[in-house]
Amino acid sequence: MSKQRLTLIFISFSCIFLPHLKGEDIRFDDYFQNITMRVDYFHTGNNQTEIFAIDRIVNDGAWAGSLTQLQDRTNLGLYFFEIIDKEQNIVIYSRGFASIFGEWQLTPEATEYGTFHESVRFPWPLKPFILAISKRASDNSFQKIWQHEIDPYSRLVNPAELKLPFKSWALKDNGDPHSKVDIVILGDGYSHEQFEKFKADAIRLMRELFSVQPFQSREKDFNVRAIFSPCEQPGVNKPHPNIYARTPLSLTYGAFDSERYVLGFDNRTIRDVASIVPYEFMIILVNERTYGGGGIYNLYSTVSADNKFADYI
Repeated sequence: MSKQRLTLIFISFSCIFLPHLKGEDIRFDDYFQNITMRVDYFHTGNNQTEIFAIDRIVNDGAWAGSLTQLQDRTNLGLYFFEIIDKEQNIVIYSRGFASIFGEWQLTPEATEYGTFHESVRFPWPLKPFILAISKRASDNSFQKIWQHEIDPYSRLVNPAELKLPFKSWALKDNGDPHSKVDIVILGDGYSHEQFEKFKADAIRLMRELFSVQPFQSREKDFNVRAIFSPCEQPGVNKPHPNIYARTPLSLTYGAFDSERYVLGFDNRTIRDVASIVPYEFMIILVNERTYGGGGIYNLYSTVSADNKFADYI
């Protein structure tokens, strides 16, 4: 994935839709707690249709996003979600995004039905709200395809914090997450004995990222944290050469039967691990030499850490 494409992943500001206030007119404290709500759902369909079903609604850790840039006007992504205050019928938060389902829907196998696990994350609303998801139509506009009412005080909403035993630390700490771009670096396929290797890989690739523009001149605007989630044996799943593995994040080569395409389909686990630290954007390092990687807008980017093109990707 090119650095120009990676740049898009880290652009997250504000969009338009329904009756809504301007982003600058929405005071964060009037509508939200300083906690992240994560709505997990199943996205099912084929190349002609799609439906959604809620899986669970959980506390995803401290809110790391902006307190002022609450509406997304960048007009990026195949999908677009809005948080609508039910009482006032105003959009109080929105973001564009893409999904694995959206890409899979264009593949030959999408003639049959498939199901993918996905999430949307946003600051925890103080009052009942509507989660609405729209999709880009042929005329490039967004058309609403699903909505669901949520009461943040419902017994079906789990506010408990998740505790996991994985190590985490700051690679770059430039201050308050609310005023910085917060990146988390995960690793998959690193054994328990490879903690120092993961640290070195993360530092090397982080330095490479900040050696180019626009990141170089805006380095002080970023926080970067890392999480170590080790496995028993090094390496990840590579089905094309018949090398099989099961790792904590379940990353695999061969996504959509493309040998070098690396994705993780266990969204719930990936999100749970990432929630250990405040984050907005995610990079996953794969402990492999085989060329490979991938990227989904506002989901994550993956790269094989030991390939000679890793720094470039």
